Amino acid sequence: MNTEPIYELRERLRAAAMAGTNLLSEDFRLKRALEAFKPMEAASPVFAKVGQLTEKLTAPDCPNPQGALLDAITLADAVICTLGTVDVAGEVDFNGAIDTEVNAGSLIVNAPYSALKELLEALTTSGGGHYGFVCEMHDNHPELFRDYRVKHTLVQALGASYSELADKVEQWLIEDDDKTVLPALYRDFDPKGRKEMVRRVRVISALAGAEANDFYVKMLGEAQKDVRTELIDALRHEPRNLSLLFDLSKTEKGKNKDKVFELLAEMQREEVNDFFEELAKKKPDTALKYLKNSTTEWSAELVADICNKMLEKLDTAEGASEKEKQELSDRLRDVVRAIFGKGGAQICACYRKMLAQKDKINALLKETWQKPKGTYERDTLQYGVLTPCQYWYETDALDIETALGKILHHSLIVNPDSDLQALILELYQNGDSKTNIKFLPAAATVKFLEPGNCVDWLREQVTDKVLLVRKLSQERLKAVVEAANYVEWNGKKNSYQFSGAYVDVYYPDYKSVERAIDVPHAKEIISWLREYSTMWNADKIRAQWVPLNDAVMCREMGEYFYQRSLASPNNSDYGYMKKFGWTKCQGLGISVVRNNSTIPTWSLYSWLTAMPGDKDAVMEEMRTVCRMIKSGELKAKNIDLDILEGNMDKWYKA
Repeated sequence: MNTEPIYELRERLRAAAMAGTNLLSEDFRLKRALEAFKPMEAASPVFAKVGQLTEKLTAPDCPNPQGALLDAITLADAVICTLGTVDVAGEVDFNGAIDTEVNAGSLIVNAPYSALKELLEALTTSGGGHYGFVCEMHDNHPELFRDYRVKHTLVQALGASYSELADKVEQWLIEDDDKTVLPALYRDFDPKGRKEMVRRVRVISALAGAEANDFYVKMLGEAQKDVRTELIDALRHEPRNLSLLFDLSKTEKGKNKDKVFELLAEMQREEVNDFFEELAKKKPDTALKYLKNSTTEWSAELVADICNKMLEKLDTAEGASEKEKQELSDRLRDVVRAIFGKGGAQICACYRKMLAQKDKINALLKETWQKPKGTYERDTLQYGVLTPCQYWYETDALDIETALGKILHHSLIVNPDSDLQALILELYQNGDSKTNIKFLPAAATVKFLEPGNCVDWLREQVTDKVLLVRKLSQERLKAVVEAANYVEWNGKKNSYQFSGAYVDVYYPDYKSVERAIDVPHAKEIISWLREYSTMWNADKIRAQWVPLNDAVMCREMGEYFYQRSLASPNNSDYGYMKKFGWTKCQGLGISVVRNNSTIPTWSLYSWLTAMPGDKDAVMEEMRTVCRMIKSGELKAKNIDLDILEGNMDKWYKA
């Protein structure tokens, strides 16, 4: 939306104040500015009010032109003050690469300032309870966060002294995917700044991608420390940055150099292949370090070559020195981590070769394994690459077969390679019931994606034969649930996706996976999972599988979690109900008190305000709870009804 008309209108109003009100009815420039402003009046009531005041001012029979002129100027100034982030000064030349007017109309929401005042203060000032209040408002009143006044303040809050609030705001801005905040993010950007500027770069990168490449390159000239790292990371969006990345690989140091090499490793380019081939000849361990998350075809071939050379040395490991054995063991673990995400015939051959020599490998690992240093370091052989759900495959014993089962499973999450899928089913089907469980999560993941209904197959896989009788195996069921944990419904894109987080990439370099997939028989799988709702985490996984565009299934799931909360209150269930659009809260507050007669006032308030439903329904439930406490129907030792009712009344009016 072009906001220039209101600036022009204000200038004409100020000029009229200097010239005197006697000439207002003949001021053609003011009338022309008013005509240009007319289209903006439909955008918001406050704009309409500015237009009405100005039109009244220009009327020949205006009873008090002096007062009307002051009112019009004052209101125009106030509106422009809140619109300050929409007008972008020409401090940075983007060469037309960024359209700052995209979807600008979404910045204007018809929300009264009184409803926003407390929210704006919580975002811009420090104080106890602000984080909880802001999060609560975001959960219960997401529409307020679309108001242009809040959008501007959210950008400011990226520099909040309470880092948890600043991080949460960053997350919201990225999830909203609203490019109208870009002008505010560019304004007053300081490439030498600290954490606030780091968060700005991450949001710009997520929203603008390659469109902001000129900005990244320009800011990189003066950028320092973490801001520089994030700007380098944003260069990944534009393939034409290859030559710049090669230059940076020669000049950057430390983590910035690591970041450059990681970005290069993700590029499917012949020049990059040649670059890493030369690096692998001189420093194979360094090459493996940077190739560990690459899914390019050339990286698969290069890692396979390093793996084959490593396996050749395994045959002579028995008579080697302790130092040579340790070096070989370290190289082996680097290779296992680096084959993650890679596919193709050569990589599949590496899996087969390692499994064929599993006894030698396990013996070497047992002799040389050392516990990783540091609290947060995790060994790939123990945990895999992505954060596990059930931890069903954790073991103190180092076992290459278990490790490769995890790597194969996690590789499918980031790379749908057909060779990998065929290998997974081959290894699973050829193994016996005691060993093939190591490949069951990967096999289940393949089955999820196949066109045929896999429920009968899944039901068969979670059982063991005991004296010719099929019996449910909790371990095999956990393995299937582990696979299901990486699948979720993306409500914004109305599609399923693989989702996971890397266990060895930590904040601020936190890395996650979101890859769109098709799950043809998702409804049948959800129904099958319901048979095992008593198993830990099963309900969470079912909830993340439910397609939010299916009204019937959402209603069924809302009813399920509602009935469960009536029996045993659970905050997580409230979140699920809201997710599925459930609005009934009758009886939930009663259940909370009935299940905890010593609940304090502030805790009950928190439970009540978190319930699904509109404010009227929540207040009715609160009144019912208070009435039952007064009558003795509910036992509550620590509830101060006056304080509860007072706080609920403030919440209701906010």
